[in-house]
Amino acid sequence: MKLRLSSAMWAIIYLLILLSLLTPLSAILLLVMIVPVAVLYASLRVNVFWLHIVPVLVILGLFSGSLAPYTLLLAGYFLVTGIVMGHLYKKRAPALQTIMYGMGTLIGTLLILLVAAKWMLGFNLSDYVSQFVHQTFDPLLVVAEMNPMLSNQWNPDFIFALANQTVMMIPLGIAMSSFVLAVVTHAIVRPILSSMGVNAPKLRAAHEWKLPRALIFYYFVVVIIELVTFDQGDGFWKMAAVNVLPLLQFCFIIQAIGFWFFIGHIKKWHRALCILMAVVTVIFPPMRIIGIIDLAFPLREFITRPKR
Repeated sequence: MKLRLSSAMWAIIYLLILLSLLTPLSAILLLVMIVPVAVLYASLRVNVFWLHIVPVLVILGLFSGSLAPYTLLLAGYFLVTGIVMGHLYKKRAPALQTIMYGMGTLIGTLLILLVAAKWMLGFNLSDYVSQFVHQTFDPLLVVAEMNPMLSNQWNPDFIFALANQTVMMIPLGIAMSSFVLAVVTHAIVRPILSSMGVNAPKLRAAHEWKLPRALIFYYFVVVIIELVTFDQGDGFWKMAAVNVLPLLQFCFIIQAIGFWFFIGHIKKWHRALCILMAVVTVIFPPMRIIGIIDLAFPLREFITRPKR
């Protein structure tokens, strides 16, 4: 009985979150769009899960009116990822695997939708982003023409380069936003499932975070590509370097955070100090050098080695 009431409550929450697509609140609630689906799928049998989901989608379609195709398409986009993550929670898969599969599903589903939009509607994401940048910054050219101090920087060539750079970084934006959505979903869903009696594995403790050492090799290869293609406006290798380099730098920040927590664990630091160092590492990106050094050299083994 308790589980039935709980699942009914989550179905109502899911409906309210989906109805937010018709309001400005959708910009915020998109972050938790996957949560109710993952909770319901992980805690219910498949047939019971659909008994909760289908009525919600029908009500959404009725309330959306002429916007129903768009709201239902967006709901379906997040629904697929919620089912994937919920299935992995039900199978008690490792937390990192669940997050990575959730991220991969978001990316893969989005790519399918973009291909379908290109084929059926002629929609091109690159053109849309480029037009958006021009519409946003072109008015500044008028201001720059009246201000000699700005005219040297804000010119048509600069706006074109900015639009081109933004378009090239679309894959990075898709990857990072998908990762954030998957992490936020896991951070919310795991404790909820635990309270419902569903054993959902935690992520490893921060002091155990250690990424593959091969990332150092990939980093130097990408840096070389970045240097070689520095003067190029576009091209495959330029786009690869522009997107992969920030991802690797983000990985090194994660590694550095893990190192600070490792030091805190060994030295018995107060947790607040570890959190402070993690925040400093995120705010001050050059601190990622700590993560690079931690991967390149056996710092942790040196710290834990018994002193003679």
